[in-house]
Amino acid sequence: MPAKNTQRTSAPRGAIGRLRGSVGVAEQALRGRTERMKRLTPPPPPLSATLERALTIGGLPLLLVRLFWYNLREVRFWWPVVLPLLVWTAWRTYHNERLKNRKNDRAAQNRA
Repeated sequence: MPAKNTQRTSAPRGAIGRLRGSVGVAEQALRGRTERMKRLTPPPPPLSATLERALTIGGLPLLLVRLFWYNLREVRFWWPVVLPLLVWTAWRTYHNERLKNRKNDRAAQNRA
């Protein structure tokens, strides 16, 4: 006698099944493309000796710069996406902070 609470092993049907299938296919295609591009992209050139020496001599204050630079070099393939995103984020943060400061200054002037 078969168990009453058995789950179906076939793929789900309908719109949800098609959506899950298309997401799986897209994920596999993106993963394959990324792996191919990693194989075809040459490794980043080593840092020049003077830059490496300057980062080493800088010590702890330049440690953050060095970590940022090394991590940015690791994602060199994604620079066309990452760099504009970093610029946009910095621009937006700057303007939001500037707007907050202006509001605080106006409020302080109105109270005085």
